[in-house]
Amino acid sequence: MRIFTIVLTVVLAWVLGGAVAAAAPIVEGSTDDPVTPAPAVTRPDTPHCTVTLADAFRSNAPDGTPRFYEGTLTPPPSCPGPWAKVVMDQTVTVSGRQYDRIGDLRIGGTEVWWGTTEEPSGEGTRPITYHFDKDLTPYTALLRTPQPFHGGIENYNSPIYTGVYAQTVTLTYYQADRKHPAPETPDHVAGFGHADATPAAPTVHFSAKDLPRNITRAYLEVTLEGHACDEQWFDDVPDEVAAKYPAAGLCGKGPYREANFAIDGTAAGSAFTFPHIYSGGIVPQLWRPIVAIDTFSLHAETYDVTPFASRLVDGGAHDISFSFPDIGGEFTVVPTLLLYTDKNAARTSGALTQHDVAAAPERRTTVKDIEDGVNVTVTAKRHDVTAGYVDTSAGRVYTRVERTRDYRNTDDVTGGGFSQHVVQADSGQQSSVSTVDGRVRSADRHTWSYPLTTQATANITDDQNLRISGSAEMTKVLGDLTGDGRSWRPVRASREWLSSSGVLARTNGVNTEADGRSKTFYTGADDLGRPYFHYVASEHGLITENRELPPRG
Repeated sequence: MRIFTIVLTVVLAWVLGGAVAAAAPIVEGSTDDPVTPAPAVTRPDTPHCTVTLADAFRSNAPDGTPRFYEGTLTPPPSCPGPWAKVVMDQTVTVSGRQYDRIGDLRIGGTEVWWGTTEEPSGEGTRPITYHFDKDLTPYTALLRTPQPFHGGIENYNSPIYTGVYAQTVTLTYYQADRKHPAPETPDHVAGFGHADATPAAPTVHFSAKDLPRNITRAYLEVTLEGHACDEQWFDDVPDEVAAKYPAAGLCGKGPYREANFAIDGTAAGSAFTFPHIYSGGIVPQLWRPIVAIDTFSLHAETYDVTPFASRLVDGGAHDISFSFPDIGGEFTVVPTLLLYTDKNAARTSGALTQHDVAAAPERRTTVKDIEDGVNVTVTAKRHDVTAGYVDTSAGRVYTRVERTRDYRNTDDVTGGGFSQHVVQADSGQQSSVSTVDGRVRSADRHTWSYPLTTQATANITDDQNLRISGSAEMTKVLGDLTGDGRSWRPVRASREWLSSSGVLARTNGVNTEADGRSKTFYTGADDLGRPYFHYVASEHGLITENRELPPRG
């Protein structure tokens, strides 16, 4: 799939500025297994049942072609529910050399997991193994009945790229009890698989059918994954800058990305994404063995579309579209509707009363000369408001949703376009306030901030003869608050931070220098709201520090 990404012109578009100093060239051998600092999904101490979807399933057939596991997922008879929690576990083992690849798990048409893989170098003498989990409890409504499933890693082999991923995937159902009751979860889950937007077709459509007629609340969960010139969209440059340095093969359209989503043609919001960097991104040694934030399970954003609930209850089909106004390469869109219904009424109704969603953000781009190159600064702001009401058995519920986004990206492009230093700030919030007869029924606010700094420089002949070096610092800051719509108090907050540097030199396909060092931490709360801290550091592909408070187990 990737290695900066395979195609040389795309490779050159991604490599930025910076270097790693070393007394003598180091070539990493076997590296430690990949790790991340984020807390694992907590498990209730209740009777539980585990269903295996894949058992050491190899991503490739004997002839090297990709293959996928599939079957029918049925709730285990010994754990019929209700469930306090449902958790997906994946363990992946790979050896040899390989690119980073895409993986997914689709249950009944809904993508319940979307992620990427570790990229093994082939320099080590042993396989690497990594594990990650995901809480699938929000999809409980989907899991109550037998559903077809299809999943796996889309992997390709060649005489050079020989790595095959062995995958073990399970779902564990934890029975609810008095101490661990079943949480409130959406009553209906409507998934649509995924679709790819491209410059030739920048808008993708999904058809939502057979939705409940008694919806009270509606949320749209969206994962966006960039590919080709949008894999590292944050270092794309304006077209005029790309044209200034044709030999560097820089990607155009600038660094700002959004997917404007609409319901039946009415603007409903603007989707964005965390700046994921995959394990082949910039320099692969940046991510061995500490991977970038959310590499293995990409972070999804959730948008409150309750003001549109009244339009979804007519029993007909509805079009949900995503349009990328400045797409430079390709974006995969993975949407899911999470719907809550009225337990005391078969039908609800209502109206959309406000949809102040701008067709484009307030945006400004400046380009100025600096020593040995140019500086590009791009800023963008959004302030969108939607509102509506739903007539329910509890009365007429008004919901107002307000979203803001504040974006700034500065990029020093030097060295004839072969070096870039990017500093990006991207933050915002979503506030939802619901009232009945003028009294606040619920008020929630979600805040996010995704600062990113990258630097790298490159000298590339082809993907077998090159020298690239770089660094990255990324942070994911999340906060959830509740209140009365005027004042807010925190419910949960977290900060995950990572800093990494690395270098890779290759001659005729043989690594002559391959080294990196990283440090990362997570601080905040686990999924039960308990304080949690985890710090990890590495050098030369090996873990040097690993401190966790409180310890897992």
